[in-house]
Amino acid sequence: MSNYRLDNSYKQASHRLSLLEQQLDPLTQRRIKMLDLSQGSRCLEIGAGNGSMAKWLCKHVGANGSVVATDINTTLLDHIELPNLEVWEHDILKSALPCSSFDFIHARWVLYHLPSNLECVIQRMIDALRPSGILLLEDVDFFPINTSSSAVYREFMTALVNSVATPSGRDGFWMRNLPEIIATTELTQVGGEGEFPVIQGGRAAAKFFELTAEQIREKILTESSLSLDMFEQGLQLLNSPDFWAFGGANIAVWGRKKTNTLHA
Repeated sequence: MSNYRLDNSYKQASHRLSLLEQQLDPLTQRRIKMLDLSQGSRCLEIGAGNGSMAKWLCKHVGANGSVVATDINTTLLDHIELPNLEVWEHDILKSALPCSSFDFIHARWVLYHLPSNLECVIQRMIDALRPSGILLLEDVDFFPINTSSSAVYREFMTALVNSVATPSGRDGFWMRNLPEIIATTELTQVGGEGEFPVIQGGRAAAKFFELTAEQIREKILTESSLSLDMFEQGLQLLNSPDFWAFGGANIAVWGRKKTNTLHA
């Protein structure tokens, strides 16, 4: 993922990710509890970012459990000191994971950034699960932004999310296919759900998109048809308490590995 555009070394990276965590962590935690992840489990958090879910998992699985948190840049993870946490610098596009090593694997808003060999990446995750282990994938599809009555918002957000996704060769409007992709794997008990957040200008979700846009401002302006004036108008909307709109749809899919899966 050498072309990843939202590097964790960015001066506002920790704050930007904390705003996303405020929105998504309660949803992720509810799903993990629903999946009945037990104490003593060994977990893998891929693309751990700021580490909020890695820390929560450490507490959830208890002293007899363990968590591995990975990222291509572990700047925001290296300061976390928990006895049952390991931090790995790892790029899942380039390196496999240890086979049959984890009871639970989670990746959130990671697949969105990956190129077309998505099935290979998902298979690497499945191979790293122990028999009966659980995979939980959460990602985002931005189709709800097209329901906004504001043309400025629709154009601004489309330029933003497509610019983030450019290195993957995709756009921001395909993750709705994730349930079907997972259903074709060897996983059983596949399930899924979607959540459609409403954002208000000036609040955490809107601020997350504002900081994301600022981080890749030049990429947006040079790679899309969005004008500087439209870019600035988009930022103003995200700061206006009078502005309301849908954000991206959060798509969650999960499944369990068969107990009799054989490995080469």
